[in-house]
Amino acid sequence: MSKSKLFSIVTIACFVSILCIPIGIVLMLYYTQWKKKTKIILTLALTAFYAGLIALVFFVHPAYNTSGLSLPFGSNSGYTAFDSGSGAKGSGSKKSSSAAKGKNSNNQNQSNSERVPKSVQQGEGKVSSKIIYPILFFGFMLLLIIVQNMRNKGKSKYENPYVDTNKYKLPLTPDSHLPMVHFLKLEQNEGEKIYYATETIQKGKEGNFAITNQRVAILTLTDGVEIPIECVVSASATTTTVMTIGAKFDDTEKKYYVFMPENQMKYAIAVLKWAANIKQETPGAQK
Repeated sequence: MSKSKLFSIVTIACFVSILCIPIGIVLMLYYTQWKKKTKIILTLALTAFYAGLIALVFFVHPAYNTSGLSLPFGSNSGYTAFDSGSGAKGSGSKKSSSAAKGKNSNNQNQSNSERVPKSVQQGEGKVSSKIIYPILFFGFMLLLIIVQNMRNKGKSKYENPYVDTNKYKLPLTPDSHLPMVHFLKLEQNEGEKIYYATETIQKGKEGNFAITNQRVAILTLTDGVEIPIECVVSASATTTTVMTIGAKFDDTEKKYYVFMPENQMKYAIAVLKWAANIKQETPGAQK
């Protein structure tokens, strides 16, 4: 599993945990290869969601007003729930008081609910509704992340079999040290060193693309093209998967097109420009 894929999984896990959203945003910005537009949208949305959640937890409370509450027994009648209020009167008073107790018990639940302020009765429902909406919004954003990554799965899953591209530190400088490339399909000349190699994806012409300190090789199953490195005058991305190489032979200029995985484009262009500049700066180097 590549580091980028691992960080993507950890990032999504942080988003799901809600509490670790800030950590997930940092991982997404610095350690994943998600598209820049996706990162910006998610950063703004999740930051707003997290800030709203904090405000909801710490600053928004239901308004409890207990000034209208009254006790469930007759506190204003001069006796408690354990006192019949008859004092030293006879059994007739006791019967009337027991009848009153039965009537009071039937109406106790209704009187309690009527005496509780509406703010207390409705407070719990308000809090629940305020929490549900942010959770639904968060779930929607998480679904967008999953869908976006599923769409880019076919484009981003490619891992270079010849070299670990994570070891290229872009932008390259004249003092940069390139990683070792394990590309055995090109017979090297004396003193030749391979700087970069990848597979090509042009339908019907699948093959390999390699850059050395002496040449650029575009190889297919049936044929191939080699361009001396000193003849390369330009390199650019025509599309996300097509690189255009401009070469000049005497007074003739030609263009070559190389189809490669999207996640290899920036490394191919950077290394090719780096190699061509090095070659031009040292024209006496051995070919």
